[in-house]
Amino acid sequence: MIYLLMSERRPEDLHQSVIEFARAVDAPEDSFLLKRLSLGDAEGLQSIIDGITLALISFCYHRHPRGENVHEVMELLESAAPGSKDALDLEQRADDAAALQIPFVVTINRLVEEYYHLRQSLEARLAS
Repeated sequence: MIYLLMSERRPEDLHQSVIEFARAVDAPEDSFLLKRLSLGDAEGLQSIIDGITLALISFCYHRHPRGENVHEVMELLESAAPGSKDALDLEQRADDAAALQIPFVVTINRLVEEYYHLRQSLEARLAS
């Protein structure tokens, strides 16, 4: 996605970007972020900023894989004897945890970048 400065972004484009972001973070269909938004007043813009922030946090909470923490397993692995059964088991646990977490981290990185640019545009509109 190409990000435009707020001065270059039309209200319809900004509105569409909010909707796309809300869908990407699995906002419920009845969310105000998926309806006609008020981009013309400070209160409406602040509500949208707060809404996309909460939607991103909610996505992270609900979609985070509930497996083991890779870093914690790797710390345990450091103290295991190399080549031991414990080390081999810990390596497998670390691989399994990474297989769950890496796709999530990639998604979150993309969403945070989108969130940043969208929030910048909304805040620029709020400041104008």
